[in-house]
Amino acid sequence: MKQSKKFKLHGDLLTFLLVAVAFGVIAYLLYGGHLTRQVSNMLIPISVYIVLAVSLNLVVGLLGELSLGHAGFMSVGLFSGCLISIALAEVLPMPVRLPLSMLCGGLIAALFGLVVGLPALRLKGDYLAIVTLACGEIIKNIITNLNLTGGALGLNTNAIYSNAKTLLPYAVVLVLLTVLVMMNLKRSKQGRAIMAIRDNRIAAESVGIDVTWYKLVVFMLAAFFAGAAGTLYGHYFANVKAASFDYNMSIEILVIVVLGGMGSIPGSIIAAVVLTALPEAMREFADYRMLLYAIVLILVMLTTNNPGMKEFFSRLRPSALFRRLTAKKSPQKEGAEMSIKTKLVPVSRNVALLPERDANASPILECIDLGVTFGGLKAVDNFNIAIGRTEIAGLIGPNGAGKTTIFNLLTKVYQPTHGTILLDGKDIHGMTTTQVNRAGIARTFQNIRLFQDLTVEENITVAMNSQIRYNMASGIFRLPSYWKGERIAHERAMELLSIFHMEDFANAKAGSLPYGAQRRLEILRALATNPCLLLLDEPAAGMNPSETAELMENIRTIRDTFKIAVLLIEHDMSLVMNICEGIAVLSFGQIIAKGSPEDIQSNPKVIEAYLGRKKEA
Repeated sequence: MKQSKKFKLHGDLLTFLLVAVAFGVIAYLLYGGHLTRQVSNMLIPISVYIVLAVSLNLVVGLLGELSLGHAGFMSVGLFSGCLISIALAEVLPMPVRLPLSMLCGGLIAALFGLVVGLPALRLKGDYLAIVTLACGEIIKNIITNLNLTGGALGLNTNAIYSNAKTLLPYAVVLVLLTVLVMMNLKRSKQGRAIMAIRDNRIAAESVGIDVTWYKLVVFMLAAFFAGAAGTLYGHYFANVKAASFDYNMSIEILVIVVLGGMGSIPGSIIAAVVLTALPEAMREFADYRMLLYAIVLILVMLTTNNPGMKEFFSRLRPSALFRRLTAKKSPQKEGAEMSIKTKLVPVSRNVALLPERDANASPILECIDLGVTFGGLKAVDNFNIAIGRTEIAGLIGPNGAGKTTIFNLLTKVYQPTHGTILLDGKDIHGMTTTQVNRAGIARTFQNIRLFQDLTVEENITVAMNSQIRYNMASGIFRLPSYWKGERIAHERAMELLSIFHMEDFANAKAGSLPYGAQRRLEILRALATNPCLLLLDEPAAGMNPSETAELMENIRTIRDTFKIAVLLIEHDMSLVMNICEGIAVLSFGQIIAKGSPEDIQSNPKVIEAYLGRKKEA
């Protein structure tokens, strides 16, 4: 893992250095008088579009939400920052005034991002895109009708107008700062949480990630950089009109992000340069300019969506180039053994099959008259159960009995219609899924919900999010607390992976694992949250008898090692009867039997629920 992480960090560093060197060369040519006027005039717009594309990629690529209001946030920052700059034009020199106005423009845009994000981020997909597009248009119309901003005639910025030679240093700093922030954020615990939300929101909440908070932070951060870029952009013109920042500009920025690759910072930079410079470069072909531009866009789309071309361009990434330059030949390749069955940890047969039941002595979970109703349907009713602190309990019943619904009630995916849930003696009424996880309940899912695009290790470390002690600023600026937190998280993740002998697969994508390994990884991810109660939803599904036997032993090992309670839903009766100390049987949302495995096997109600009633003659 350290080797893989080193490649990623070196790839980011190489990207940053290449951008810095490119701007250094441009600055040398500009100040040496070697650039034409046409090229010089494109430098600031290109820099601004790089910032806009990279910051929008945070929302679209990393978070996975479609936003079409980026031009609106840019215009808020532009007009507010320029108004501040105009007011300070006679007071502060340019080196102080411009950074200050950019900061103020960014903060005001971030504030608007918060105001728009609070209601809008409750939506997703096309609905969020429509709302953000509408917000951008509303912002444009408000600014157009304000006397303060010059109305329809636009804001006169003659007092603060500057040329490319004056603004380039500020543009370079803003671009490098944006790239640095986005790259470092992506490689931090906050970045992992954001990408986890993108991959699977329900699973992210189940491991304690505050989805709403992260969405707002991402939205505000993207709006901040859009606002700062807008302020810089406003200083490059003698007059700016809000009408220029309509939905067409937001779509143009989105096109840059899509063409550059979702989540790819180098791709966003390259696409911003090409798509900003291309129309200007084709200006001499005035009659055919837009046709040629459209053809180039189509070719780029076809190229980026071709698997072979994707593979080719992925090999040209800075991180991939660095890996090939520094890699040493090794007989074992990363993920090479993925097709081989992973062996579970062998457990001593000295472990008692039925440890002493402690539910009555010290219950970790109590459900009292728990129930939920969907319309007129009682999915669960009068559910009462108590589970001891180190008990392995089973919840069984026919398909459709309401077993997974019980798990959803315990983890607050559904809020109970009535009843009480006590976790370690505390009522968890009103808690969210995130809060329940942090209180001590972790779960797996009937249908596997891994973060497919994250690595195996990242799936584990993202579940430790609340345990890794560093803030976003430390992650972005690589303060000592970041390195300490990441080192501890890595060591802890490798310890957990060793339970199922999966350390060798730490760098593999979770989505590339075989089915059984994905099941095991989901259990390990749940354990990474440090639960006191582990909910396993059909953990043996899809496993053969040998794998099921090994899983049985490992569940006991987990219980004994971590001193936690386990409640499992399972249809494999051999596993349930051999591992569970107490079993509850559910039928049509109600418990029909509770007791030891021996009691359950001989209970006529259970037999009837599974096999049906004998037809009377």
